[in-house]
Amino acid sequence: MFIELLDGLRCTSDHPQIPLVAAIAQRDGRMVTEGVLGCPTCRREYQISGGAVAFDSREELPANRPVRTDDAYDPDGAMRAGAFLAASDGATVALVGEWARYAAELAELIALRVYAVNPAIPIEDTERVGTLHLAHKLAFADSSLRGVAIGEAGWSARELEAAARSLAPSGRMVAPADATVPSAVAEIARDERFWVAEKRGPLVTLHRR
Repeated sequence: MFIELLDGLRCTSDHPQIPLVAAIAQRDGRMVTEGVLGCPTCRREYQISGGAVAFDSREELPANRPVRTDDAYDPDGAMRAGAFLAASDGATVALVGEWARYAAELAELIALRVYAVNPAIPIEDTERVGTLHLAHKLAFADSSLRGVAIGEAGWSARELEAAARSLAPSGRMVAPADATVPSAVAEIARDERFWVAEKRGPLVTLHRR
């Protein structure tokens, strides 16, 4: 994973967020291929292997959605993800599960940074694309992402609420249609497969002059 993408990651334990510390065992320029991320607060460690960061063991990860031959790849998938998230150049987004396969295409299409979470196919890490493995959670600082697209079943209402905290104001979330919409976001669109919601910004007090 590109070292600047590592800087955006945070411990998944429930405590105040501070940057993780990287112990790099192997690197290729600014790409970290082997090492460990450590949390200074709780002392948890997360392995970097083959450039990907594992926040949970393989046994804990959600099973990949069964892929049918007729929908394994959507040629418009990257464009659809970008449109759903209202992605723009320079933004940072996370694509989870079935959406993760479009990470590289989306990064090239819109020139943004993309974290591919639990991809069902191998993803090549680049300066703008990094791979993570987590079980029904995200590993980012609060208000740090412009978009999150979740393409996995089984996320609880509480887990989606936690994921919504990683969105910046006006950031967007996409999740399966049967998932609960977090209270921090407002639904703006829905079809038979997904809903799209936008995070509310802070309320501004108006003063009469």
